[in-house]
Amino acid sequence: MEIQKSTSVDSIDPEKLAAVFKKNILWIILIFLTANLAAYLTIRYTKDLFESESELKLDIKRDATELGIKTMIDDQNLNIVSGEIEQIKSKLFFSKVLDSLDLSVSYYSVGKVLKDEMYKRSSFQVKTGKINPAHLDIPLYFDFMEGNQFSVRVGESGTSVTGSFGVPFSIDGTELTITKTIYFLNDDGNTYYFTLNSRNQLIEYLSKSIQVDPLNFQANTIRISFQDYNALKAYDIVNKIDSLYITYSNEQKNLANKQKIEWLNNELDQVETRMEGFEDYFENFTLKNKSSDLTLDLKRTIISINRVDSQRYELTKKITELNTLLDVIVEGKSTTVHQPYKFLPDYVNKKIEDLNKITQDRDRLSLAYNENTFAFKQKEQELNALKDQVFTQLTKIKKDWLATQAELSKQKESLEREFAGMPDKNTQFSKNQRYYKLYEEFYLSMMQSKAEFEIAQAGSTPDFKILSTATLPLTPISPKKYMILGIGFVAGIVLNFFFIGLLYLLNNKITSVKEVERGTQVPMLGAIPSSHNKIETMFHVIDNPKSMVSEAIRSLRTNLEFFNTTNQSKVITISSTTSGEGKSFLAMNLGGVLAMSRKKVVLVDLDMRKPKGDKYPSGDSSKGMSTILIKKNAWKECVVKTTLENFDFLPSGPHPPNPSELLLNGEFSELLEDLRKEYDFVVIDTPPVGLVTDGIMAMKRSDLSIYVFRANYSRHDFMDNLNRVITINKLTHVSTVVNALPINGNTYGYGYYEDRPSTNRWKKLLGR
Repeated sequence: MEIQKSTSVDSIDPEKLAAVFKKNILWIILIFLTANLAAYLTIRYTKDLFESESELKLDIKRDATELGIKTMIDDQNLNIVSGEIEQIKSKLFFSKVLDSLDLSVSYYSVGKVLKDEMYKRSSFQVKTGKINPAHLDIPLYFDFMEGNQFSVRVGESGTSVTGSFGVPFSIDGTELTITKTIYFLNDDGNTYYFTLNSRNQLIEYLSKSIQVDPLNFQANTIRISFQDYNALKAYDIVNKIDSLYITYSNEQKNLANKQKIEWLNNELDQVETRMEGFEDYFENFTLKNKSSDLTLDLKRTIISINRVDSQRYELTKKITELNTLLDVIVEGKSTTVHQPYKFLPDYVNKKIEDLNKITQDRDRLSLAYNENTFAFKQKEQELNALKDQVFTQLTKIKKDWLATQAELSKQKESLEREFAGMPDKNTQFSKNQRYYKLYEEFYLSMMQSKAEFEIAQAGSTPDFKILSTATLPLTPISPKKYMILGIGFVAGIVLNFFFIGLLYLLNNKITSVKEVERGTQVPMLGAIPSSHNKIETMFHVIDNPKSMVSEAIRSLRTNLEFFNTTNQSKVITISSTTSGEGKSFLAMNLGGVLAMSRKKVVLVDLDMRKPKGDKYPSGDSSKGMSTILIKKNAWKECVVKTTLENFDFLPSGPHPPNPSELLLNGEFSELLEDLRKEYDFVVIDTPPVGLVTDGIMAMKRSDLSIYVFRANYSRHDFMDNLNRVITINKLTHVSTVVNALPINGNTYGYGYYEDRPSTNRWKKLLGR
């Protein structure tokens, strides 16, 4: 039987995928729940962030028109908006805001998970005197005590200092006075702390949380937004920014115009210096090049380069055609073109024409004469002589053309170097001319702007309007709860997808009958399902006759009839790649099923290296296959009668030093012949063929070889091992059996047997 090498299948195996899914269902559920739990915890432990916003319109009154000069250019709106935005975000303006807001002390309530800032609703109020710089920006914990007392400590582990409400007290150099507020409650059980905020920390806080964006440059409108974990605090800050900025902008307007004039003066000096540099460059360029226009030289160089390129192209074309002609001559064929080659001299065309005629004459002679005749040889010599002449002439022409081609390449390189330097000079000169004109225009424009700003310095006054007052945020902008929950749900699915895919790719175990059929391409004798009951008996088919395993083994016995092409007794070899695949279990129970069908059966334990006393009937360990093969005992002396009628057992005997050599002599073949005469079936349990060669020797002498794979135990390379063994040893009548195949809804239909799977829905879910 010819065995083809198994081919890899790129498609997904649904049965294997289902097995991986079922085996790891707990992990899949855990990953999905973990992803969703992470989303929930993200929402639970993330503080709500609120945003308050307002809109302003920046209008500028232009009163300085006494001299009839236009005070602003049309595109100055952009500069106005950008300048106002930077002014709002300046530290100087933030200092004005802090002076108007009471943010020097922040109050917090410590919860089990998050801390909450009690802005304008704290149970107590702190007034500061002299402050120790070491106490700035760190938590000072506050605890209510009985009566009118309280305690304050620096940090969680600091020393507590007791004080009374309304009475000044000092803690490490910091003078404080703490009073109760209308929100005070006795014994509320909360933990509080407050921080004395430094000026720099508050300015940094405002800078990080504020956002100022332009809405419409043409309308001069901007949007001011502020984000904070306390909605009321964000609302108050935006309100204060709107009201303060109108006054602050009036104060800064004249200063802004003065700064603009100073900037213009500085820029004018720089532009004058650059313009003088360009003027010096133009003067030196004219003196050095004796011209200020390199366009004509550039055109002449381009024409020369194009002419050289045309010559090189024509010459390359001729060389290509010449190479083709040389190849035809070398191969000894006549040219297909009868007219002269235009790119060749007339004397060469004449030679080629003569060569074609002689070649045709030679071809006609070859039809009428043998190659060894004098006439044919003479014509062949004439042809070779003329061919050498033509080849020599063509080679000389090609050499001359290649030399000409090299010379043209040198000319082109020289012209290209000359060409590469000319545009750079011309480009640099033109670029400097453009820059000079731009600086000239820029200089005149700045001079005009300077005059306008000087006139408008005292006349321009801001007139800002609040288009939309600050909003009190009721809904947080972060976290996005539904989006985070959706991300957690999708992440659970995606992570499980990659988890199952990774396990699928890493799983190199055989999981189904289809994998064995594709991987081996040998007949499948059958499959034995896994049992939900632990198999501890020697004859499972006798002790559990109604089980799915027993019924599957009886099906194997039925399938054996299709391999029985003669009426002679049959030698069945049962082997596998490695131990633990169920080879011995199948040998014992298949032999038992055959014996139950009124056939005389003997089971031979050929694994002389590792006797299986716990799996087979006990006998005299001093004799067996090893002593039979050395002719110490006759085989009938070693046969062990089992409890099952018509079923005998031949043990392996004591461990010999050379099991493989014992199977090579003729005693093993003679033993099989004797057993054939005495028994209807000889079942041989061999050692694993993936470890030793003993089993292969037995497979060569058997009528049928059954190779056992165990589901979720045997690896895919075991199938390659079987294909290699069959191919190398040219084995025939080999079949396979898949053992311990997991039971699912599509397996066998043995739902009525005594070891059917439990119907408990939790056991089904957990794959147990």
